Amino acid sequence: MIEMRIENKQVEHSPEQQLGEDWIRAIADGALDRLEAFCLPRVNSRLLTPGQFTNLDRAADLVAKYKDWFDGCTDFQVEASRVERIGKRLGISYRFLLRDHEDRYRIEQQLYCTLKGGRVQQLHLLCSGFQLVGMDDQAAPVEAIAEAPQAGEQDPVRDALLEFHTEASDTGSTCALLTPMIKAKLREMQSAQVLEVRVNDPQARGDVEAWSRLSGNPIVKMVDDEGPMLRFFVKKK
Repeated sequence: MIEMRIENKQVEHSPEQQLGEDWIRAIADGALDRLEAFCLPRVNSRLLTPGQFTNLDRAADLVAKYKDWFDGCTDFQVEASRVERIGKRLGISYRFLLRDHEDRYRIEQQLYCTLKGGRVQQLHLLCSGFQLVGMDDQAAPVEAIAEAPQAGEQDPVRDALLEFHTEASDTGSTCALLTPMIKAKLREMQSAQVLEVRVNDPQARGDVEAWSRLSGNPIVKMVDDEGPMLRFFVKKK
């Protein structure tokens, strides 16, 4: 007789991975006060939501903002989530399907956190806002972004240009400053016009792609020029 013994081994998560998962779980459980324990008391938070940019400097104020968003919401479903290290920052992203009174909404948020002593010291957040969901809703996958032309194709005709440069010593400035600048520039333009954005920060790719998806202004082409320079052609919806 052969005896087989299988031991269940619990997968060990890094403290950073656990922090990200606990952050998402606290929101889904409606236990928003837990978020304060994940942050230093003086946490610098830059929040980009539809139509508004908010800068906070206390963990208690950040929790209050989360309560403004999610207090009273029920039936949370986590449709997608991700926790991963992105350079020196911890990336936390999640998409919820939830109910507010009688209506269903979908909301996606992406966070980029700088940690100190295992707690959040600085946080940049990009939010889609609450998007109303119909009963027959069939959402496009989160990866869906407008198809960019293949390499070698002629650049789209641009109607405006925005150049954004960061210094090597800058930390955390790109997402918090670049996307509001893009939004402000598009506000001056007509629908269907194209804005060319030039930026020398390679991490801007994920920030601009996420902002494009959440705002509905498609990237019609993306070009990696020589060196660190990236070019995005954004079409105003």
